[in-house]
Amino acid sequence: MPFTPVEDVDTTSRRRLTPHRRLQVWEKTGGLCALCGRKINGACERWIAEHIRALELGGADDYGNMGPAHEACVYAKTQDDHRRTAKAKRQKIQHIGAKTSRRPLPFGRTSPWKRKVSGQVVPR
Repeated sequence: MPFTPVEDVDTTSRRRLTPHRRLQVWEKTGGLCALCGRKINGACERWIAEHIRALELGGADDYGNMGPAHEACVYAKTQDDHRRTAKAKRQKIQHIGAKTSRRPLPFGRTSPWKRKVSGQVVPR
């Protein structure tokens, strides 16, 4: 099997969201929620300029990755994004071998004790 290099996805830094950028995000979709597709009543409802692909999952901080969204839609999406990010971090830690076992094997390499062939237990 050929070797395929693994691309490391880091967290993208967030730029300041100015009122001008917020207006551009609104006008890009015409006031439709980027998550559920329903119309947002900007005068009565609160909305958030949301990143479609989360920055912590490697999404870009540009207009192509942003859209207006209802607050309720954003909270549900953000909860899912955090869950997926935590899983990706756990997998990365396990993959690079940075995690140490909380329950090491008795008399294993990480144990302060070792057992000789005769059965005698001595400090390592």
